[in-house]
Amino acid sequence: MSAKARKYSLLIAVLGIAAPLLAACSGNTIEAPFYDTTNVEGFKRYAAPSNVMVMEVHDGQTGIDDESWAKLFSGRGFAPQLQFITPETARAEMANTDSNGTHPTLRPKHRMVVVVNPTQDTSRNSMCENPQNAPATTAPGETTTPVRFAFCSGDSIVSELRANIKTPIDQQQLDQMAPAIIHYLFPINQPDRNDNRCSRFAPC
Repeated sequence: MSAKARKYSLLIAVLGIAAPLLAACSGNTIEAPFYDTTNVEGFKRYAAPSNVMVMEVHDGQTGIDDESWAKLFSGRGFAPQLQFITPETARAEMANTDSNGTHPTLRPKHRMVVVVNPTQDTSRNSMCENPQNAPATTAPGETTTPVRFAFCSGDSIVSELRANIKTPIDQQQLDQMAPAIIHYLFPINQPDRNDNRCSRFAPC
């Protein structure tokens, strides 16, 4: 590895450590991500060649609409920066593109999935196959709400992480956490070996 590449890798590692620590100072935390990239050629360019990706949100608890979720996470992280659109917008775009209902640069099966307060078994491929919300908790002492994020390819997980966000969740908190979440969910490079080379403290 060249000196320039080593310096760049060190910078990425430092940024990877700093982001979750900053999030933790506000009472919000981001857990270590999981990666499974065996059959994926790249995180952003392959899944979103036009830098546009569908965001599928399962919320119903924060009062934040799907369009706002998509806007809050758009244009974040390292380049190429993704612009997120709702499934409804994607369907409208594809229907208006041509008579076949196809969009040459939009791949709806490759999408970001967000689940607020997921059920216990909503993780890994379940995030892509059948994500479910648990009822809103009102237990005494509960100060955070889990929110799980995943990059899905069809019914298969590519990357996933969980954030614990102070209750009630508002747009300002999401705005502050979005750059770190996008950074971990869509690393700047594809790992060479599944998830055992990548972690929150050594992002790819």
